[in-house]
Amino acid sequence: MNTKKKGKKKWYKQIKDNLKFKSKITSTKERVSEFLELPPEVVSKSTKITMIEDVNVLIEGYKKIVDYYDDYIKIKANNMDVVIDGKQLDIKEITDFELVIEGKIYSINYKR
Repeated sequence: MNTKKKGKKKWYKQIKDNLKFKSKITSTKERVSEFLELPPEVVSKSTKITMIEDVNVLIEGYKKIVDYYDDYIKIKANNMDVVIDGKQLDIKEITDFELVIEGKIYSINYKR
């Protein structure tokens, strides 16, 4: 019986080792992003919403456009759904990572 216990790792030690490995990966990602001068939202798959007055919205880290109307735009972002209500809304710029919306913006709501 003693030989079986010596050869096996305890389950909590395996979890502890896995957590150490994951923290090393995270720190490596952070180091690479600092070296390449990437913004944190690119590496961490987060969403950044920037609003300029009530006429422009920049959404960084979106996945897809769910609904697109003149007065309502719904966007699926990395970690939330974003709903923009307004008037004469239009998508002015679109890339794989960023989205610029212009128009008279009344509200921006999000749901995790």
